[in-house]
Amino acid sequence: MAEILITGGAGNFGRTLARVFKAQGHGLRILDLPSCDFSFFDDWENTRIIPGDILDPGSLKRHMDGTDWVFHLAAILPPVSETNRELTFKVNVDGTRNLLDACTSLSASPKVVFASSISVYGDTSSKEGVIGPDHPVNPDDWYAESKVEAEQILLASGLPYLNLRISAIVIPAFLDPPEPWPFQQDQRIEFVTLGDLVDAMTSLQKIETALNGTLIISGGQEWQMTGEGYVSRWCQVMEIPVDEMIYMDRPGWLNWYDSSRSQRLLDYQNTPPEAFFKKLEAAVADALA
Repeated sequence: MAEILITGGAGNFGRTLARVFKAQGHGLRILDLPSCDFSFFDDWENTRIIPGDILDPGSLKRHMDGTDWVFHLAAILPPVSETNRELTFKVNVDGTRNLLDACTSLSASPKVVFASSISVYGDTSSKEGVIGPDHPVNPDDWYAESKVEAEQILLASGLPYLNLRISAIVIPAFLDPPEPWPFQQDQRIEFVTLGDLVDAMTSLQKIETALNGTLIISGGQEWQMTGEGYVSRWCQVMEIPVDEMIYMDRPGWLNWYDSSRSQRLLDYQNTPPEAFFKKLEAAVADALA
């Protein structure tokens, strides 16, 4: 069994990842800000809670020894990332550098899985065909710029790594609609479900075969649709009039992607849209019961 450190581990994504690793029998180290709620992990065996900060190099080095894998999820995300450039780059870039420096200082370097984003490609709405991993990066906001810089630090670190450019994530939960939806009505979009993303990241044996490369993690061809196509189905499940929905007045990050290599290596695209919407229907029914 492996010893796994998850940064940002107290968030929804980190907790979901940790639950699977725990079921697999791995040892866990959950690193997140001291202000976070760690009660989810109460009474977990073989789990070390680390209230800390990736901006504190000394704190990182104290807790890194003996780790086999690092899953780096911690970041300032949109929309907060777009309100304070200095903070975004401090956490997303300097924090990543601190973490990787701590990894390289160890006698045995851990493998690093980095949660990057398809936002690094910027607006690709004018491009024909699907967007592949080798498509040029062209960040057009602070979050995407910070992810590009963090990727460069990762590649230069000399550590064994896997860089995952993750599409927008959907969760089958009873939530209010975003205002606006982060895409245009006729824009090509492709989501990935949280469950499929976690499946992509929790088979260590498969990840080993993909090390030292960049992969796009997205839903696959069945998830390739328009913004209006997704939102109309979502509204049907949520019983909200679709004509009340608000879209962006310019293209967002999303497009259709070539995820064939990531699917071949990681075998994670297990939730087609209709299966997702059935889960969403169940979540709505539970919330309204």
